[in-house]
Amino acid sequence: MNTYLIYGNDYGLIKREIDKITKEITDVVKYDLLESKIDDLLDDASCLSLFGSKKALIGENATFLTGAKDNYINHDLEYLNNYLLDENHENIVIISVVTDKLDERKKIVKTLKQRAKVIHKDVIEQKDLPKFVMREFKDEGYVIDYKDASYFVDFVGKNVDILLSEIKKMIIFKDSEKKITVSDINQISSKSFNDNIFDLSDAIMRKDFKKIFSCYDDLMVIKEEPIKIISLIASQFTLVYQVKLLSKKIITDKEIAGVLKVHPYRVKLALATNYKLDDLKNMLKKLHNLDYNIKSGQELDKKTALENFLLSL
Repeated sequence: MNTYLIYGNDYGLIKREIDKITKEITDVVKYDLLESKIDDLLDDASCLSLFGSKKALIGENATFLTGAKDNYINHDLEYLNNYLLDENHENIVIISVVTDKLDERKKIVKTLKQRAKVIHKDVIEQKDLPKFVMREFKDEGYVIDYKDASYFVDFVGKNVDILLSEIKKMIIFKDSEKKITVSDINQISSKSFNDNIFDLSDAIMRKDFKKIFSCYDDLMVIKEEPIKIISLIASQFTLVYQVKLLSKKIITDKEIAGVLKVHPYRVKLALATNYKLDDLKNMLKKLHNLDYNIKSGQELDKKTALENFLLSL
């Protein structure tokens, strides 16, 4: 099966699933379905790769699969339906959307559930994070006990993107010894990252350039990876976008927090930002392109690429 539907409230987990599927694929093309038609993606999927091998077409922000009313693109959903009914597809198509709930009444949602591989990435409850860390290390051939995994979560923070990034860092440094200990965590992991990235995201939302580059300099001092910074900024903007979108449905801050499974204070901060939905979509597109360009080798200097992005805000 070469067609996937991936959805859930955590963008980081969705992106991780996409990265797993496309890991061995050279030709990867992304479409923002808030700006491009699904028709264009499917036309592309019907063409052979320029590299002579299988390619992957990723359609992000497929809000037409939800109850959201802000999508102004006229997608040809009958085309998508017919594409799904035909099993003879060489290329991979991945459709994703950040939402906890699809609109089950829609014909296309029913067809996707029948004809595509559906992956739902639910938000990981905080109490389950140590077990999540243990599984991630186990998948990479490493061992960490529950007590040390709990310490790891408390030390680096409860953001899944940060946890995954710190696990990757730990594996790089512990390439020979497969047992992770508290001593390793203290020596290798970054405790101060949480506060710095929160301050950076807040400064970006307020367009406080003095604070932005003060936070950025602090992150460079502790040698944090630009890719991780980009991922977490994108996660913050995704949350603000979701909050602003849900607020249009005239539901309370508490209800929004319940839907997104975040603290009500984070909802309050998101609503206080001056960014409009179109601004947020453009910002997320820039971040996605930046992430892709760095990982695909189009941006050779990661630090300079991130600096240029911050200067363009």
